[in-house]
Amino acid sequence: METRKMIDYMVKNVTKYGVVDVLHDIECRLINKFVQFQILKGMTVQLEDVTDPGLFEARGFEGRFVGWDELAKFAHDGLHDFSIDFLRQAHMRGDRCYALFEGEALAAYGWYSSLSTPIDDHFLLHFDPAWTYMYKGYTVPAYRGKRLHAAGMCRALRALTGQGKKGLISWVFSNNFASLHSVARMGYRIFGEAYLLRSGSRSFTYASRACRDYGFWVEARASAFGENTKKGWSHP
Repeated sequence: METRKMIDYMVKNVTKYGVVDVLHDIECRLINKFVQFQILKGMTVQLEDVTDPGLFEARGFEGRFVGWDELAKFAHDGLHDFSIDFLRQAHMRGDRCYALFEGEALAAYGWYSSLSTPIDDHFLLHFDPAWTYMYKGYTVPAYRGKRLHAAGMCRALRALTGQGKKGLISWVFSNNFASLHSVARMGYRIFGEAYLLRSGSRSFTYASRACRDYGFWVEARASAFGENTKKGWSHP
């Protein structure tokens, strides 16, 4: 980040997020100029944590779990941030998509998994399958500002709780302060952190002790990429 841009960024965001948070974000950005470094804030939410009934509301929108074949028609328009290949891989893992529609238009969606799920091409997230992992939430730009992301998560949480799941488990990057504030308002509770470091062909992952209670840890995908890897602790 250039000096002038850094100063403008700090002036704009210090009041909104605080000095400590802004300095942490700058630190992460600087480190990532040399290596890939990320801190994931692990979090869970249960149905009783959602205290605002308005978060379940999305007037004018129909919400439901939808099959990958129905989603396929939206994969080519460039508006919905997924590909046919992604849909096939998610379908093979048994992941489910909860989507909100306005008529025939797909407005927002989120994905839900009970199995270990890739974070990206290099890291794989593991978690206790008593929870459902929520990932890849997306709202089409024309529908943003209507709290559809929260409504979709809350409705999916209600449905999955009814099917015997404890609740949702997810993560947010430690320097994504807007998302951290948003999920806190919904009722998510942070339980620990996972650290990811990648430099060239070498990867290192570490999960804080509190993550063990949730089976939450990240594995470098060495088998797929032939990487040298280290982990701070192993899955029990």
